[in-house]
Amino acid sequence: MLSDVAMIAADTARSKVYLQALSRHQLYPGHVLVLRNPDDATLPGQIARSSEESAASPIPETQECWSEAQFDITEPLDVTLQRMQVSTEVIRCIDINHPEVIEKVREIPQSVLIYSGFGGALLRNEVLSTRKRFLHVHGGYLPEFKGSTTSYYSLLIEGAMGASSLFLNAEIDAGPVLQRRRFPPPPDRLAIDHIYDSAARARVLVDTLKSYIATGSWNFELPENTGGETYYVIHPVLKHIAILAEPGVDSCG
Repeated sequence: MLSDVAMIAADTARSKVYLQALSRHQLYPGHVLVLRNPDDATLPGQIARSSEESAASPIPETQECWSEAQFDITEPLDVTLQRMQVSTEVIRCIDINHPEVIEKVREIPQSVLIYSGFGGALLRNEVLSTRKRFLHVHGGYLPEFKGSTTSYYSLLIEGAMGASSLFLNAEIDAGPVLQRRRFPPPPDRLAIDHIYDSAARARVLVDTLKSYIATGSWNFELPENTGGETYYVIHPVLKHIAILAEPGVDSCG
């Protein structure tokens, strides 16, 4: 068990991928705080029930770097957490910056929290001032690709995807980077949003935690994460072009 590492997991597809990957590699957080939507509406990062069947189609065996694409999107977080037998607390709130959530974060004894919140949420100063370090995996190769939907921008520009683990600070995707990795275009680009973007992040998360266990410390590949471009939500036309583009990098980086 990662005794000094906890996790904040929103009830999203990405958190499912993360937790199943951690379970598969026996990387058990000391505690998991689950943020759950009190309403029935689908939030950013969640997958609608009507879409689960198509998203759960078997993923073909592919390159080693896509190893974490093998998961069950239909498995509830509760089932995964019960299998892992980790300490779990559920809070019916979707806002990481809500005072109730901040108080829960302060109470968690672990000093490092894997952060997998609802999409689009930025951690404000109140959360960042809780004396915790928030380990996040960004869906882009830093510092070149900061901001939103960077998987598609990097496919257009480089013909590859990327993911980077970092400790969050007040600036967007500007904290020190622990590990980063480029990935070849996935076998099915239509499945980037709910499968391959999360699978790339999960792979980097697993590698980061394994490195921490092996060395006993958090080692930074990029202590000064400066420069690069900050991107905004990609236009549907550009997204379509990225999906239809010819393959670029075809090997694991």
